[in-house]
Amino acid sequence: MWWSFYSDAHFVSPYSLPYNEVSPVDYKRREYGTVEDIWSEIGRIKEVNDRVSRTIGQDMFHLVPLFTDPKYILEDWMLEVINEYNIVQSFNVSLGNLDDVPNDRLNCFSVINREYNAIKEIEAKKNGK
Repeated sequence: MWWSFYSDAHFVSPYSLPYNEVSPVDYKRREYGTVEDIWSEIGRIKEVNDRVSRTIGQDMFHLVPLFTDPKYILEDWMLEVINEYNIVQSFNVSLGNLDDVPNDRLNCFSVINREYNAIKEIEAKKNGK
């Protein structure tokens, strides 16, 4: 969610598998040879995030580019769900009967809503509101 809000279309990541980089969690140099290695690092970020007041999306937005290219973890379906969420919110399109909406979709919308609200809060603080 954060990348879709703040992303710079011209951002070019210096990371190409395999590579070595410093972990943003423990500052140890690690080898990232596979996407699974990247997800392991994200697991470490999540463990730290569970003990802080920031949202996981906020930590991911700020920390992932420090050790990898976000394209390794972003999937097309994620962007599609964000787009659908925006359509529902912006145009007041009904999700239909709640029982007909897949639980995964509702969970995704909940996460997107939480992260979007966190973005709005950060932006309000930056603008003195």
